[in-house]
Amino acid sequence: MGRIPMEGFEEGTEIVRVYLAGSLAEAQAVEGVLDAGGFEYAVEVEALPSGGLLTGRARSAAGFWVRTDAVEGSAGALERAGHLRGLVDRA
Repeated sequence: MGRIPMEGFEEGTEIVRVYLAGSLAEAQAVEGVLDAGGFEYAVEVEALPSGGLLTGRARSAAGFWVRTDAVEGSAGALERAGHLRGLVDRA
C-alpha cells in the first residue's frame, strides 16, 4: 500500500479527503504516518484563498485522499500522531 495517483482508485470508488496539509513539512509528516500505517492514499495539490485582500495570491495545500472505508483508521492514526490541524471532521 502507500501513495498512489488519484487515477489509481478504481472507477466508482468513493474517496474522502482525510487531511489538508498547509506546508511541505506537514505533508511529509502526514505521508510518513499514512505509509507507516499501511494506508493507500492519493495526494492532490489544492489552491486555498489567501488571507489578504491586497495580495490576491492563492496558497497551495496538499489534500490527502483515502477510500471511505479507510477514513476512520487513517484519521485515527493521524490523530494519534498529533496531526489535528488539517484533519477531516469525522462527526
